[in-house]
Amino acid sequence: MIDLDLLIPDEVPEAWPVNSRRRWLTVGTLLLVLLAVSGAVVPLPPGLVQVRTATLVPTSTYRIMGDTLYVAEARADGNRVTAYPLDPGVARWSTPVDVLASDLAMDEIADVVLVGMFQPGVSGDHTVALDRRTGTVRWHSPLNVAALDRVRDRVVLTEYPAAGLGSGPPPTRIVVLTAATGRRVWTYQRDSGCEGDLPYTVDRPGTGLALLCRDGTLTVVDLDTGRVRASVDVPQTADLVQSRSNGYTQIPFGARVAGLPDRVVVSYPAAGRTVLISFEEDRLREDWTSVVDQGNYGILDCGPRICLGNATTEVALDRGTGAVVWRVRPVGFATPLIDRYVLVAPAEFGDVHLVDVGTGEVVMDLGGWTVEAAPTGRPMFFRSDGATGRTWVARLAAGSAGVEVLGFVPNARAETCGSAGGYVVCRTVRDTIGVWRYNGS
Repeated sequence: MIDLDLLIPDEVPEAWPVNSRRRWLTVGTLLLVLLAVSGAVVPLPPGLVQVRTATLVPTSTYRIMGDTLYVAEARADGNRVTAYPLDPGVARWSTPVDVLASDLAMDEIADVVLVGMFQPGVSGDHTVALDRRTGTVRWHSPLNVAALDRVRDRVVLTEYPAAGLGSGPPPTRIVVLTAATGRRVWTYQRDSGCEGDLPYTVDRPGTGLALLCRDGTLTVVDLDTGRVRASVDVPQTADLVQSRSNGYTQIPFGARVAGLPDRVVVSYPAAGRTVLISFEEDRLREDWTSVVDQGNYGILDCGPRICLGNATTEVALDRGTGAVVWRVRPVGFATPLIDRYVLVAPAEFGDVHLVDVGTGEVVMDLGGWTVEAAPTGRPMFFRSDGATGRTWVARLAAGSAGVEVLGFVPNARAETCGSAGGYVVCRTVRDTIGVWRYNGS
């Protein structure tokens, strides 16, 4: 294990306090060295090259996608999305939108920029699709984005008043549209006694929409046609037989379904444990059954593993057999990073560890870095130095040999930084957005 706090210069001051956000995990003190397997110290790199600055209002959202910086702002004259080139130059376009620009998710699919909000009780549009080149509104909808089907360039929308497909009453429409035009492809009605799930990003042709109903019926809906591909009863495991022998006609309270890219997993609590049953995506044939200690697990896709997490424990299962490969307990939190690593914070230590998701081995102690939970590429790390106003930028070195410090950006807030394609974007202490370029190879 590499400890990133082993070689901290004495003059490094305490860092600025930072606030946690949905996509960020905040940890300890600053390391200003490049650590390789040997632990050698190399000269610190210079500041990154700034290529753009843009002003913005406090209630704003921003993201780099492709060669463009998109900024959504809730301004006095209305909500607006503006597209800037990453290098210097005037804005490419600026479009007024009806969605609330202070709480948005932004994605690109096909040739549109998809802008969506998750605000229960707010009327009007919750999703708008803008032409990527011109900013023209292609289509808009009062429904929420549940998934992006990148295999077919479609968008899965739902009436459920939050991210995802939800469960319980009332019955909910699931609507699939072509991303480019907003044309309706198919509609499915989720009954009030069922819950649904599928990955947010669909990138495998066989992935389906999983539905688990209160009577124990498991269904998978084909994303191409909207028709039911297969439907089965949840198998009568010993725990489920006992539940039904006691007079229950439904699956146990707390049962959940997880639609993963390559399979569907049903879980339910039983006598202080959790029973998990895996089904293949095509015809819902049962793959395996596994029983693990404790309950109330969330189920996440972790590349070669299936991750289970609750308030105290992180468990990784073998994807093909359901066997427990590794377990960490107690744990403060855990979250996957791409398909090779998971962040784990042991409760007794308080530090965050980067863990190899395949083996459970601790790759390094992150010490004082804020980590970007990016969906692609090598994990990126940021850390603020309160004395100099610099935020240092680093990434996981090739081969997991350590952290490669790329340089620093001035006056930036580490918890607001993101990266894409060789660029870093951060909100500064002066209420501007800065974009800096680094070697993205």
